[in-house]
Amino acid sequence: MKKRLTRILILSLLFVFIINSTTFAIIGIENQVSAYLLGDFETGEILEEYNINKPMEIASITKIMTYLVIMEEIQKGSISMEDKIRIDEDIAKIKGSSLKLEEGEIFTVKELLEGLMVVSANDAAYALAKHTAGTEGAFVRKMNEKAKELGLDTAIFFNSTGLPEGEVQNLMSPKDIFILSRYTINKFPEVLSLATIPQIEIPMRNYKEKNTNPLLKEIEGIDGLKTGFTNKAGYCLVSTLKVCALDGEHEDFRLIGIVMGTESEQKRKEMAKALIQYGLDNYSKKIIANKNVPIDIISIPKSRNKDIEVYPVNNYSTLIKTGDSLDLDIQIDENIKLPLKELDKIGKVSIYKNGQKLDEIDLIVREDIKKERLLIVLFRHIKDFVTLMFTKILKR
Repeated sequence: MKKRLTRILILSLLFVFIINSTTFAIIGIENQVSAYLLGDFETGEILEEYNINKPMEIASITKIMTYLVIMEEIQKGSISMEDKIRIDEDIAKIKGSSLKLEEGEIFTVKELLEGLMVVSANDAAYALAKHTAGTEGAFVRKMNEKAKELGLDTAIFFNSTGLPEGEVQNLMSPKDIFILSRYTINKFPEVLSLATIPQIEIPMRNYKEKNTNPLLKEIEGIDGLKTGFTNKAGYCLVSTLKVCALDGEHEDFRLIGIVMGTESEQKRKEMAKALIQYGLDNYSKKIIANKNVPIDIISIPKSRNKDIEVYPVNNYSTLIKTGDSLDLDIQIDENIKLPLKELDKIGKVSIYKNGQKLDEIDLIVREDIKKERLLIVLFRHIKDFVTLMFTKILKR
């Protein structure tokens, strides 16, 4: 009988795709940004990075935290989407990108949240902060408390808008922006529907502004998240993109791309697009193990079944970059005792990427495996004996 204690399945050739000239090149935008980060939403793995740990001015990227704090207050029941907010003189004086709110107007929380995320309205942010916490100062304390709770060690908030406060501005590192973005999308995925609204229109006073995100119509699948600009921060963008699998061997996944400190709106668009396109060209999520698909076929001595399918106990997928090698080390237990019942463990598979172990999954059978019948075993021995004797007679 064939004994297989360890089998190495080298899958490198299956997963190393045709490599074009850009595969191993750096992204090439390092000289045109203050920082960039490309990460996997689901796992939090940082795929590509440049200067991601340095605290820097974040301008209206601040409004991701503003949105998060407001949504958590709605979740608690402290405020509601349908609450009406009367615009006062202080709100109407807020500068920068805005809904051009006028004193005496009334808007709901829902309407102002749209203005916050779609056109980056500073007056909407200020109005929501006052409504949520009584004063903007009290709201900012909530923002800083939330940052501490999430472990955003570089985050410092002075206001709800991202506007300069004299010589100081809200600060955060790109790495912490990534953590905050993941958390917000994960907890309130409806933010993506909000962030893809193409424009805000208020016909009664001839207001119409397009979504500030320059990539919405540039790359299919872009659905967020937030732009930012001040003179110190430069032009910044947090992008999100759902990448859809094109075949049964891959899964959908989501990328988050961050570019900071570009010199113009056009450069922001170009650099953000280059970063996301690099992710699309070089990364995919490969299905390594499917619990409904056999990972190997083995034979077990003295079993009735000639070919026994072996299954992983659970699914496993991983994000891979073009050029990565994936290896599976399948180990079948030496002393398997028959009979086996459905779902009995008979071994394990270790998964390696570029020589580094990623995970280990138990292997099971999906049917009962019984011993051979005694009569069949006896018949085989008799047959083998007769064959041996016949061979000896012929050799004489």
